[in-house]
Amino acid sequence: MQNRLLLFGILFLIVACSQEPTVTENVEVTEVEPIIPDEDTFDYDTLRGMYVGDFGGSDIRIILNYVSQTNAIGYNIHKGLQRNLNGKVTRHGDSVQIVLHEPGDHKFDGVFTLDFIGNDYEPSGVWTSNSGSIPKKDFKLAKMVKPTVRGNDDIDYTNFADYMGYLSDTIGDYRFKNDGLCVFEYYPTTDENERVEQLVEVKGTWSLKGKTLTIDWQPNSQFPERKMTFQLVENEWGEPILKGHGRELYPQFW
Repeated sequence: MQNRLLLFGILFLIVACSQEPTVTENVEVTEVEPIIPDEDTFDYDTLRGMYVGDFGGSDIRIILNYVSQTNAIGYNIHKGLQRNLNGKVTRHGDSVQIVLHEPGDHKFDGVFTLDFIGNDYEPSGVWTSNSGSIPKKDFKLAKMVKPTVRGNDDIDYTNFADYMGYLSDTIGDYRFKNDGLCVFEYYPTTDENERVEQLVEVKGTWSLKGKTLTIDWQPNSQFPERKMTFQLVENEWGEPILKGHGRELYPQFW
C-alpha cells in the first residue's frame, strides 16, 4: 500500500512539473501620482502692523509685531491697559484667521479672534473672556497706514507722537506714544504745606480724528470723567497745542 502511494506521488510531481505556467499578457500597471500640497504663497508679513477699532465705546489698538504661517505675536492697548498677545494662524482659501490669547493673569483677559478676508486689512474681530463672566464683544478693526500725501506740517494719527509726544500743563506731564498709549504723571499734595507724595502715573489710550484728540483713561482720582476731548489748535505764535477741559497742553521743549 505504501509503495502504491509513493508511486502515485512521484507520478503527480512529474505531471505537475511538466505543465507550463500560465502567462498573463498585457499586464497594465497603474501609476499613482503623489499628492503634493499647494505652496502657500500668501505674504503673512503684510499682516504686521497696528489696527484700531471701537471696543465697547472706546478705542482699542492691536499691534501685530510678528505673523507667520503658523504663529502671531503682539500686544493690545485699551484704556491704558496693555496686554501681551500670542497665538496661532490658520489659512483657508483666501481667508486668514488669527487667534490671540492674553496672558490670563488679569480679570479682564481673554481671547481675540481676528478674521482677514483676501487683501482686506479691516478684519472683523470677536473677544471672549477667559472667565466667561463678561459678555463677548464683536468689533471691527482697520489697519493704520501712513497717508501717501500730506504737507510737511500736517499732524495726523501717524505722526502725532512725533510732534506732540511730550506735553505739560499746570498739574502734570503727558507722554503720547506711537502705539496709542498715553501716560500722565503728576505729584499730588497732601496738606496745606504742599508736602509732596510719590509720583503718580495714570495711563490711557489716545486717538486722533481730524483735529480732535480723545483720551480714555483708566479709573483714577485725577480725571473722574475718564474720557477727555481736546482740540489741536495753534497758539498766538502759530505753534500747535491741545486745548480743552479748561486747560492748555504745551510741548515740554517750549
